[in-house]
Amino acid sequence: MSALEEYTILIGDQRFTLLRDQIMRDAPNYFTAFFNGPFKETSEGVREMKLYRDPYLFKFVHLYLSGYDILPLPKDIPCPFSEESRLKCLLLDARFYGLDSLAEELEALVPRSGNSKDGKMEKESWQVLFVSMFTFDMAFSC
Repeated sequence: MSALEEYTILIGDQRFTLLRDQIMRDAPNYFTAFFNGPFKETSEGVREMKLYRDPYLFKFVHLYLSGYDILPLPKDIPCPFSEESRLKCLLLDARFYGLDSLAEELEALVPRSGNSKDGKMEKESWQVLFVSMFTFDMAFSC
């Protein structure tokens, strides 16, 4: 597999391109599972996926996968979310995409009440949730 393999991610009406090196950052994750995992898309050579997530937030995910430090989030950019909401939504997306390192960075900024003593949901619970969301998203992405 070439390090220059390109993958197209369609989020809403926006197109993002990721290289293999980018999807391998913070692996395993949603992208490595889809493009390199044991799914029929891998054997069929699929290089494009469409997701129904927020394209504004995915810009930060794209920057993160490109190796940039995205935190703290800039305060002077136009956004429909408050700063706290942006962090919470980005944390949800980091979990959705299975980006554990990014999620951990965000969890340090966004305290959550959950089912563990420190306010973080147990990792095993998020792994089950990730697999469930992946399966659900794949079932409806025709």
